[in-house]
Amino acid sequence: MSHTDRRSFVLGAAAAIASAGLARAQEQEIRTAHIGVGSRGSELLRLSLVEPNVKITAICDIDPTTSDRAMSAAAAHSPQSVPEWRAVLDLKSVDAVFIATPCDLHAEMAAACLEAGKYVYCEKPLGITPEQVDHVLRASRRSSMFLQIGQQLRYYHSVREAIRQIHAGVLGKAYVVKAHRHGGRSRPREGGPEPTPQAKARSAWYADVKRSGDLIVENAVHNIDACIWIANSKPVSAYGHGKKYFPQPVPPGTVMMDGFSVEYICENDMHCDYSQISFHPRHLKTLPSGMWYTIFGEKGSVYMTHESAHFYDLYGETEPKDLLGGQGKEEEDAVTQFLADIRAKRQPFADIRVGAIAALSAIMGREAIYRGRSVTWKELGVEV
Repeated sequence: MSHTDRRSFVLGAAAAIASAGLARAQEQEIRTAHIGVGSRGSELLRLSLVEPNVKITAICDIDPTTSDRAMSAAAAHSPQSVPEWRAVLDLKSVDAVFIATPCDLHAEMAAACLEAGKYVYCEKPLGITPEQVDHVLRASRRSSMFLQIGQQLRYYHSVREAIRQIHAGVLGKAYVVKAHRHGGRSRPREGGPEPTPQAKARSAWYADVKRSGDLIVENAVHNIDACIWIANSKPVSAYGHGKKYFPQPVPPGTVMMDGFSVEYICENDMHCDYSQISFHPRHLKTLPSGMWYTIFGEKGSVYMTHESAHFYDLYGETEPKDLLGGQGKEEEDAVTQFLADIRAKRQPFADIRVGAIAALSAIMGREAIYRGRSVTWKELGVEV
């Protein structure tokens, strides 16, 4: 490349960068309110603070310490401290609301914000009962705004690409999904540091199945959503079993389970078998712990985690194929996508339908475990 060509190339690149920067600077300013700024909510606030042309208008949390910490983090924006969440609904200076409160509050808050003309980013699950999910769906149909759900696996490049190839036919017809989320345990220790009041408050609502929806709804909804996404179909029935096993067995429905398994049959006749256990020995390697999914189909199987995916042909005649070309997990920031979709006036990838189906599927599995029988989607009484 000649000196003149190099100079032209550099100037052209600089102009392109400047143009891109100008375009971002001219993007629509989005004014946000944050309801719930604890462990997850503070992360959503942090991500919002690094976005260009975003103004943090209001902070709402019932805990003064948590609220003060968030107010300090966003001090450059001079946000308003709002002690009661309903006051956010009347703020004309708010375009979008982030909701990261205990699970039992999601639906009421999300529905009210949609009806008040606000865009909504709501942490999962969308609701912990069918009635709650239906309430948000009805509000969404009446609103011109949209809701994005915090089903984070929807924003992993590795998961998106692996599932794209499954849907494109790398397996031929897919038949069965077997998935699990297994973790180990540490021996209880005495004399550790005293939890903060905020940590104690979170532990209290999290362990209360009436508030969290139990482990399958609060926690496993991520993995169940991935199974449904892989199947490309919503379930029509579920059957399962689980309980709290440690320190002694307690029947389900009273305290949060620490182990369960649930089987789903989907509309397209795919079978999804999901297991979650919190007492998987760390040295047990023949059945690996962690989070993984194996999809069995007519041409073979795909074994995928949230970082990798490999295809194994049915007859073992070829070496396993890396479906991601060596690329690991790259998480696309869901907050960035939320703001971009607001500006583009388009529905988000993880929209309210994704959130509703994921929540209802987890709820259906929970009810099957609690009732000790198969529970059908029709019994939930919600149209999605």
